[in-house]
Amino acid sequence: MNSASSPHVLVMEDDAAIRATLVDILELNGYTVTSVGNGRDGVALARRDRPDAILTDISMPGLNGFEVIRALRADEQTRSIPVIIISASVEPEKVRQAMDLGAEDFIMKPFTEEQVLRSLRARLEKKSLLDELDAFAHTVAHDLKNPIGVVSMRAQLLRAMWDTQDDAKLFQHVVELEKNTERLNNIVEELLLLAGVRRETVRPQRVAMAAVVSEALARVEHLILASRAQVEQPAAWPAAQGHGPWLAEVWTNYLSNAVKYGGQPPAIRLGADPVSGGARVRFWVQDNGPGLTPEQQAALFQPFTRVTETRVQGHGLGLSIVRRIVEKLEGKVGVESQPGAGSRFWFELPAAG
Repeated sequence: MNSASSPHVLVMEDDAAIRATLVDILELNGYTVTSVGNGRDGVALARRDRPDAILTDISMPGLNGFEVIRALRADEQTRSIPVIIISASVEPEKVRQAMDLGAEDFIMKPFTEEQVLRSLRARLEKKSLLDELDAFAHTVAHDLKNPIGVVSMRAQLLRAMWDTQDDAKLFQHVVELEKNTERLNNIVEELLLLAGVRRETVRPQRVAMAAVVSEALARVEHLILASRAQVEQPAAWPAAQGHGPWLAEVWTNYLSNAVKYGGQPPAIRLGADPVSGGARVRFWVQDNGPGLTPEQQAALFQPFTRVTETRVQGHGLGLSIVRRIVEKLEGKVGVESQPGAGSRFWFELPAAG
């Protein structure tokens, strides 16, 4: 959707009073609304603005509701926008026709505010899920393609060199095979993690953050040793509400990025600070890397629907999962960085009393 906090809805309705009523209902409930009185202008606006959802009458000048749906579904740019019909017609054949053309729902006039909002929320949630799954599939396919290609190429070279005496080259090919199979395994693990986060409902509890951080450090120990990274952490951690297994994934992602993209050698500091008058705790990982430009920072933590559009090398997919985890725990994520001054990746959680 265009905005997580203010989805954009296009209303097509030739009756000015009904159109104004729909606009008031939607705006009072936090939606951004554009409205028109005929189908032809509505289709033009949909193509220009690509709203998150459309509410349309059937009987309208220019193009009627059925013609509107046909035009939208014939255009690749508007094909996936959910359309909800709002009509005084109760003829079953018109309902069937609307659904056959691709309408998502059919609301009879006179309608109630709850009917409109309930239908709209359901359609927006479905669209968000489908968009996210589509974008995630493309992202994973892209991320899988490179290591699969390397594994295939190295395996072929190993077979061609099998009878040679060049042990050094053979060994190097084996090392590259190991590295890329690890990349493949990491992607699979991310898929499984995402599925678990989406499916599971957890009740945030008091988290022993010291134990969670220790687990994450153990997971990236091989990276720390190989890079000769120095990791500094506080003697004690403040208490917060969360879910330990998911937070271990968050720390692991932040730590591995700090090691990979920190200085030479990486100098990493971990910490936590009270925020919002002590109602929340901000946990952070500070690195001594080259830092990130404002444009790079804006591309981080993107929802999967935008991960394929703009990505920072090495960060995009994992940080999208981090955002999903923390937001599901009623927290938020972010980064503070300047070119040449390192980066501080943080996440906030409710404090535990």
